[in-house]
Amino acid sequence: MAQTKMKRAILYNENIKSILEILSENPEGISGQAISEKLKVSRSAISKIVKNLEKLGYKFEVSKKKYKLIEKPDVPFPWEIGEEGKNVIFFKEVDSTQEKAKELAIKGKISHGTWVIAEKQKSGRGRMGRIWESPQGNFYGSVFLKPDLPLKETVKISLIGGLAVLRTVKSYEITKSIKIKWPNDIFVISENSAKKLAGVLAESFGESEKIDFTICGIGVNINNSPLDIAICLKELVGEKHNLLTDFTKRFISIFKQTYEEFLKGKWLELKTEIEINMWRGKVKVMQGEKEFTGTCVGINPDGSMVIQKQDGGYENIFYGDTIIVTSQEKSE
Repeated sequence: MAQTKMKRAILYNENIKSILEILSENPEGISGQAISEKLKVSRSAISKIVKNLEKLGYKFEVSKKKYKLIEKPDVPFPWEIGEEGKNVIFFKEVDSTQEKAKELAIKGKISHGTWVIAEKQKSGRGRMGRIWESPQGNFYGSVFLKPDLPLKETVKISLIGGLAVLRTVKSYEITKSIKIKWPNDIFVISENSAKKLAGVLAESFGESEKIDFTICGIGVNINNSPLDIAICLKELVGEKHNLLTDFTKRFISIFKQTYEEFLKGKWLELKTEIEINMWRGKVKVMQGEKEFTGTCVGINPDGSMVIQKQDGGYENIFYGDTIIVTSQEKSE
């Protein structure tokens, strides 16, 4: 299996991708000799790859003459994500994709636009020191970026990550109301509730107020929602074959496109799209011991949130946390 010195890392492998494509194109099965001739690799190499794939959860029917692909696991291995999979470092389990990406960045073992994705996290992190529950079946990924931004504008990366999630979710033609909650969450809104679908955690590192690099971590509930205040994509789209793999493939591509728009100077256009799809109702703002309720009316060009307070005045919010206030309940 394609691995590096990074323990347990699984990387993109062209031969694996090609073998799986050939097997998918031949649902009745195909001989090892035919695969060997198509790929110009030995039959023993094909046999070894198939055995390794079986260990990863793929199911085959293997006879003396044919290989037949029976089932693929719903796991976003790099070769299942298409060309963008070349920029993915996959782990079966990590403490946190955010910490793993940061570790690789400090060691110089990761390049701009590379994702660290895990099937499970033991110690997933959200904002404000919260734990991000990370059972198998959901999306957990962190991308290494080098934006040309001052440290104080890291919130823009959070908002771009949220917009990319929203664009991806909307690609499933969902009729429910999906909203970005400043600065980092995606919620499904109904009349009396707000349920969390995804969260974004952008952390920047640098000196003299200039970003050296940013790790943008994103968690999306795909097949299960671990908390009562959460919802998963499966609840919105119904049963769909290999939903996690399908979402990951769409999302990695859409995130890249969205971030490239940002790099090309289209922040104001992105800001407008974010505001159109933003929760612009009542929110509770928490900044340490300070708490107040107001109405989110949009964001400033620097990414800070504009709140209209209960006394009618306005305040720009540069940091802190917000809770959506619905008509009957509060949801984080």
